[in-house]
Amino acid sequence: MIKISDDNQLIQQALRMAQKAWAPYSGFRVGAAVLLADGTVVGGNNQENRVYPLGSCAERVAVNYARANFPERQIVAIAVASPDSDEPVTPCGGCREVLLEAVRAQQGADIRVVMADRTGTRVRTALVTELLPLAFAFDGKNRT
Repeated sequence: MIKISDDNQLIQQALRMAQKAWAPYSGFRVGAAVLLADGTVVGGNNQENRVYPLGSCAERVAVNYARANFPERQIVAIAVASPDSDEPVTPCGGCREVLLEAVRAQQGADIRVVMADRTGTRVRTALVTELLPLAFAFDGKNRT
């Protein structure tokens, strides 16, 4: 765990995490860095498996680590980056759902998503609610 203060540092941490990814099948390494409200940063990277659906995306690894180890701390932002991409890397649909669930669990606080390329110079930023505007929601009784 480290503490940081800006998006560039968050992107650089995501790129460092990507270097440790396990991606022997796709060759596409992805790193994620989650910023918590107190400035703590935790990271994750993609972990592939020969049985493709059993792998885990970097975003889910990082978010699940943060929620498992720091459930009382709000997730403020997540950076996603790959040393294997010339374009900013965006979360997949499943990761967008996981991030949105974290938003809902935090009583409506949105999460800033910072998406970067291999150098961290091409960057796009959005709120998770912007990335998944018509998200699935189910409260046990009614879909909303």
